[in-house]
Amino acid sequence: MACAMDSSIALGSAPEGEIVLDGEAVLSRHCVLRRIGERRFQISRAVPEARFTVNGVTASELEVETPFQFGIGDELITFDLATEGMLLPELPAWDEPVALPKPSAEPEPVAESAPAAEPEPAAAPPPPDEPVAAEEAVEILAPTEWQQVAARASRRDYLLQPITVRPRTGERLGEVLIDLPPLFTVAAEPPATPVASKASHETHPNVEKAVPEESSPLLFASLMICGVMIAAIFYWQHHLDSGAQETEMVLDSPEPGMRDVEADQVLKAVMGLRRASLPMISAHLAMPLAEEGDARAMHELALALLASGEFSEEAVFLLRQAAESGERDALADLAEAVENPLNMARYSPDSFQHLDFAAHLGESSAWMPLGERYEHGHGVARSLEHALAAYEKAHAAGERRAAVKLAAKRDALGCVAAFVRSWNEPSVASLPDHVSTAPERFFEHEKPSMETLLRAEEQLRAWWPKRRISVEGGGTANLHSFERVEVMQPFQFELQRGERIARGRGLLTCAVAREEAGWRVVSAQDEIALNEMLPTGAQFLTGPSLRALKPALSPVERVEQSRLEILETMRGLEETQDFKPALSLILGAAAAFPQEAFWRPFADKLCDRMAREFFRQGRWEDGTWAGQVRQLAATGSVSAILLEGHLRMAGYGVARDERLAVELYQKAFEIGRRRDARFYYAEALFEGRGVPQDLEKAGMLVLSSMTRSKHPLEAFLAAQWLWLKAERDPSLWPEVHDTLSRVAEKHPPARHLAAVVMLNHGKTSRERKNGFAALKAAAESGVLEAMKNLSKCYQDGVGCEKDFQAAMLWKQKAAVTEPPRRRHYTEFEG
Repeated sequence: MACAMDSSIALGSAPEGEIVLDGEAVLSRHCVLRRIGERRFQISRAVPEARFTVNGVTASELEVETPFQFGIGDELITFDLATEGMLLPELPAWDEPVALPKPSAEPEPVAESAPAAEPEPAAAPPPPDEPVAAEEAVEILAPTEWQQVAARASRRDYLLQPITVRPRTGERLGEVLIDLPPLFTVAAEPPATPVASKASHETHPNVEKAVPEESSPLLFASLMICGVMIAAIFYWQHHLDSGAQETEMVLDSPEPGMRDVEADQVLKAVMGLRRASLPMISAHLAMPLAEEGDARAMHELALALLASGEFSEEAVFLLRQAAESGERDALADLAEAVENPLNMARYSPDSFQHLDFAAHLGESSAWMPLGERYEHGHGVARSLEHALAAYEKAHAAGERRAAVKLAAKRDALGCVAAFVRSWNEPSVASLPDHVSTAPERFFEHEKPSMETLLRAEEQLRAWWPKRRISVEGGGTANLHSFERVEVMQPFQFELQRGERIARGRGLLTCAVAREEAGWRVVSAQDEIALNEMLPTGAQFLTGPSLRALKPALSPVERVEQSRLEILETMRGLEETQDFKPALSLILGAAAAFPQEAFWRPFADKLCDRMAREFFRQGRWEDGTWAGQVRQLAATGSVSAILLEGHLRMAGYGVARDERLAVELYQKAFEIGRRRDARFYYAEALFEGRGVPQDLEKAGMLVLSSMTRSKHPLEAFLAAQWLWLKAERDPSLWPEVHDTLSRVAEKHPPARHLAAVVMLNHGKTSRERKNGFAALKAAAESGVLEAMKNLSKCYQDGVGCEKDFQAAMLWKQKAAVTEPPRRRHYTEFEG
């Protein structure tokens, strides 16, 4: 089929097409082949839904040189240019030797649809010393023989490694064809026409394979051809070869080496092999040119060494030599190689010299690491000035990290300005957003905790409820490093409390450091100058800093100030377990205002909260708080006296003394006549703890109010006292039961005693069954004595059927159950 230059051939299933194919995957007009060069065709889809492959690659449009394999569905068609009367031989597998066909004398356009004829047996290659005629077939060595090229006397030791290229099985892949040098080309051909033929997948036994011969020129030429083919195969889909011009590789001498081959072609092959993940083969090919001083070859050799997987200092040396020889592209790779994390000499003076060399020759990527060397003193004397200059050039080149470095001063000034503005906020919650969690100095405090900082800022807000503090211009920032900046920030202020108004200016000196969360103030100190104090200066207590400036308060104002401070601290007291701040404030108020009573309700509330926590946990976060409780008890606080009694009874934070504990209970009852104090005093007398048991005195306290009480602890104590009387007077058992029944739902121990009364003194079986049910409920609530009694009931059949298994179960459960904790009197209030 004739195909002139720039003509097109339509391929599809339609009868009017030039090439007609059958099959389900073939569309009526499938694709178009257009001849754009002597042996080059452009293949494109005729319709968007058409699918085909060229040399195993799927694309909508591509360019390829003949011969090539065209695939539709499961069919493969081989296209090639042929002369008149010539049949296209079958393409062998790519790892088999290839014999070039012998052309006829007169080429004529021919179209062939039958399978290709059997090729003639390939002739054996001539000896190395004899020239090869143009019409003779040339054998291409199998890839396994490439290894013979690896050992060359001119290679350096680090390149003398075994090179193995494994041949791939299957059909021949000819995605990019290399123009053969004159040694391998046939005689000049006249314009040819494309031929389409079905590709055979069977082995032809009549085709005789050429026997390879040990020939150094052929071996090296085979290595070159196969290497470039492999590189092109890997990068065809990326169109790495698009726009490439046809070139000839000339081998005029059979001597090994590449001296007579054009350097551009060698370097192109080297680059293709390196990109095809064959760095050591690429390095072998680049070595001769690199030894001759070719800058591009030295550059490619260095890249191949770096791509081998291990860092090589030789690569850095080659990149430097290439750059000094005029290879400008090597500068970027030199900077990247120096910064390689595997480079053991990354921070050496030599590495600094390489970066400096690249930067001053115009390589912008070298300025950022060069600035880091100056900043940290790696390989050169530390100089923030030079580092800043390097970062500015890196930033001009678009380096984002340099922008962060250059923004250090600006960000530090912004951090300090935000810190000053936060003084106007009513809450101190934002303070951790501006101040480091481990500050070195914060005004008059040395290495304070965050708790201390928060209290200091709360004090400023307490002294001056109205504040207008603003930042003035003229702030300066001095680099201590790019991670720490010294800032001096002027500000002006107006503070107001009632009729008092103070105006002035100040200067804040801060050290700001870059932390993980951002820039934070690590130290702060200020100086102020007062311009105006209204109504008079006598109403102010002046100082050198803003936080030392305080109003001179009247006694009434001081009391109110103290009350507000305690009230603010007591907020959320039920959720906190840190009682120290409130204790300190209340003790301070008690010492400053002993005649005032505003702090006493706060003291009682705080001590009751501490007592509940102590009864619940048996301890506090800090046992030293017991000392402050004793100080507060000495002021006459009833709750503090009771709390000290509990601590004495348990021996927590103070020496254990049950007698003194009972005396404290009695003192609290006599001072305050409070019900909780009366209960703890009566309980101690009834149980005989710390003092001899005194049932008569305890009964007087109980009968006065507890027998009809609905408070669970009071009712339970009254029932125990009535129990003793009922043992002598059985008519009192109903009163005992009634007293316990009032609080049985709130207090499981009371339910247990009420159940025992019903079981032992119930007059009907129903009452005993109700008593058994109440006993079981108390046991299930965790009352240890109820578990023991329930086990005995199951064993003896009291109130239930005998059940020895259940009896044993509850007995074992009682053995492993801890006694329930005591509950504080105030837990049942409200």
